[in-house]
Amino acid sequence: MSRAVFRLVSRLLLLALAGALGLAALGPVVLRGQVDAFYGRFTGPPAGSLVLGTSRAAQGIRPAGLTAGLAEQFEGPLLNYAFTLTHSPYGPAYLASIRRKLRPGVKNGLFLVAVDPWSLSLTGPEGRYPEDNSFIGQLQQVSQNPNLAYLTHYQTKPLYRLWLDYATAIEHLHPDGWLEVSIGTDSAQVRARTARKLQDYRLLAASQHLSDGRLQALRHTIEFLKQHGRVCVVRLPVGPALRQLEDVYQPGFDRLMRQTAATLAVPYLDYSAAPYATTDGNHLQRAASAAFSQRLAQDLRSVLNQKQQ
Repeated sequence: MSRAVFRLVSRLLLLALAGALGLAALGPVVLRGQVDAFYGRFTGPPAGSLVLGTSRAAQGIRPAGLTAGLAEQFEGPLLNYAFTLTHSPYGPAYLASIRRKLRPGVKNGLFLVAVDPWSLSLTGPEGRYPEDNSFIGQLQQVSQNPNLAYLTHYQTKPLYRLWLDYATAIEHLHPDGWLEVSIGTDSAQVRARTARKLQDYRLLAASQHLSDGRLQALRHTIEFLKQHGRVCVVRLPVGPALRQLEDVYQPGFDRLMRQTAATLAVPYLDYSAAPYATTDGNHLQRAASAAFSQRLAQDLRSVLNQKQQ
């Protein structure tokens, strides 16, 4: 064997060895669903109960807290299947993904449908939903481990970055779908993030409108879920400045949600003005999400018992 060929073979063997070691290190991260803030929700089994909404619900509602507080009153597993305002506002794509994720034959599920003005708003003409082109609109397999379709098309980091990012990530997606975010919560940091978040939402308020199509999709979502169990519409706590902005943007929103829930014969729980600590005016802090989930479980227990009587 010539020296050049020997070097080439040696390099190929080293590359193969490095690849094998990389896959061995990466495998547990991928198989545990700890690739990013979304992937794990697409690797677990079909759900018996669901938390729905955007990142407010993803960070603010802990399925473990609800399960502990409600004991055996609904079919499991309970999965937080809320994503972000970009990916999971109410629309046809999100409803289709929910249909895929819910286990067939569920009759006694619990479904928490988190709402706010932004999750029912749209930029541009009716009927054009940006999330149609995201994983919510296009991923057909939502209960597959490993989920190669997601890893191939929607996970955009180089594979070698997955382990490094997992080791240093501030976001940790739990197996039940709760997204834990570890960031500083001293008053100066919270004020700065809240100011930035308010500016983002002011821009949204100037460019969006409450969408008839999204409202119709919300109704269709609730009607579908009612066939499989009990549904509760929930408005999560936010900071006072963001709540004030929402009231200016859509002053009749709360009344509209109450009317929608009443028409569909489901309860509506409004916590938007409740004094829970946030990281940025929009998302609950970790400790606040635990306290809020406990309160939500208590209120749901009362609501569910009333429905049964």
